[in-house]
Amino acid sequence: MSNDGGPGGAQGRLIAGRYRLVERVGSGGAGTVWRALDEFTAREVAVRRPRLPGEPGEEGRRRAARRLHREARAAARVGHPSAVSILDVVVEAEEHAGGGDGAEGTDGAEGTRGLPWIVMEYVHGESLRELLRRGPLPPVEAARIGLAVLGALRAAHAVGIVHRGVRPANVLLGPEGRVVLTDFGAGSPECTAPEQRSGRGAGPACDLWSLGALLHTAVEGRPPSRRTASRSAPAAALPEPEGAGPLGPLIVRLLAEDPGARPGAAEASAALEAVAGQRHRPPESGDHAPGPQPSEPAAGSRAVTEGPEGAAGGPVRDRTPEPDLRRRVRRPAPLAALGALAVVGGGIWSAGSADGQDTTTAAREPTAPVWTAHPQTTMRAVLVLPPGYEEQARAGGTGGRPRFVVYRADDGIRVRLAQWDRAPGSPMDRARGSGAAPAVPGGDARTRYTRTGFRGHEAALADGVRGTADGPARVLQLTIRTDTGRMYELRVEMPAGGAPERKGAALFEGARDRLEIETRSAGRLPASTP
Repeated sequence: MSNDGGPGGAQGRLIAGRYRLVERVGSGGAGTVWRALDEFTAREVAVRRPRLPGEPGEEGRRRAARRLHREARAAARVGHPSAVSILDVVVEAEEHAGGGDGAEGTDGAEGTRGLPWIVMEYVHGESLRELLRRGPLPPVEAARIGLAVLGALRAAHAVGIVHRGVRPANVLLGPEGRVVLTDFGAGSPECTAPEQRSGRGAGPACDLWSLGALLHTAVEGRPPSRRTASRSAPAAALPEPEGAGPLGPLIVRLLAEDPGARPGAAEASAALEAVAGQRHRPPESGDHAPGPQPSEPAAGSRAVTEGPEGAAGGPVRDRTPEPDLRRRVRRPAPLAALGALAVVGGGIWSAGSADGQDTTTAAREPTAPVWTAHPQTTMRAVLVLPPGYEEQARAGGTGGRPRFVVYRADDGIRVRLAQWDRAPGSPMDRARGSGAAPAVPGGDARTRYTRTGFRGHEAALADGVRGTADGPARVLQLTIRTDTGRMYELRVEMPAGGAPERKGAALFEGARDRLEIETRSAGRLPASTP
């Protein structure tokens, strides 16, 4: 087997004429990960040289390289704040015995000759494995981490990708409570589902089993025993981990031998959310005066009862930042008139935005106890907003113009949702304004545009500032093109600077996370994801 990019001369190597290897930060069965410098953008990235079977030039190794190349490129479609962003996939010629480290290769999954190096965002922080060396976690914190990991898995499953290697070493804990699922390599035995070990193939249920093993490890400080993980026994016969507390029943069910006996992703998400929400539960004391009562939803709207209070967001610069999943509300089920929910299943990788720009998370969403669902029947969408937002304007869409609705509250924040039956172009074309009609009117040089994703669909994010009669306003806008050719656009405009901007940016995060849109020609809305 050829060398894996170890310390013997690889440091300082330039990959694809762009990525300079600086320091080896990890190595395992899936390959070697380097901290590197992108010399085009002067930013830190992580570069992984995969470890493949066989020797350079062997057909089996070439097949494995082509498969890895396809999977990595497919992963760039997944957009979720808890999935590591894959920024680039480059092919480098392999080092044969006595040969150099030339950079020749071919692009494209089928034409790959050489080794695909995967370029990812560099996440500053420690892994869950490192954290657990200091002791097991309380169930509430384990649930928070598990909820974020499950969110990344659901986003991957929605586009047909199975991770197959969820374990503590693959979960990074970044700044501001961010949880990132990464390293998508071969699963270790203690975190590999029974059906994978027996050669029955890998599906989404395998990742749910691995999530159960991850939660077990988090609350116990050790993975499930090999006997527990491998024996054929009904879920009810498996003992609950001693330190699991309210997570115990869920962990037992996730570790069921039979994939059909495991809870689905939506059920697991609800259970994790209920436990994670205890972190912010107010004290039960008669000494405290009751808080304000939620406002009544407007006609045609539905109240969305929260589990954990609020949701964290932040000023978005380029890519979707990590919401604080401890404070996430549950998305509403859309009206029956809009169609039943469709559970999207799939079939190793997860990623955030396609070009992986930086993320900033600094604000918190309004802490109202109830968000209100505003079904948009003609748009086949559900927009969910904090209480107090009332409809200000609406247009039906004629002559190629979009349908749109505008909501506003007394805080000066304006929310607009638009929908085209046929997308007028790509999301990035729309975000940049298709020439003379900028998506961020009056936007200055600070306007930034980013290719990203929305539950497996192509999307673009615009973030800029424009002048208004009331002073500068910041505009955050997400444009989505579905696989059926429709286009949706969520836009939030807020006063620039200070608390109003932080509130507006957090509202954008919350509205985006709860937005339901039709993504199928059969008239069904997608199932909610965490």
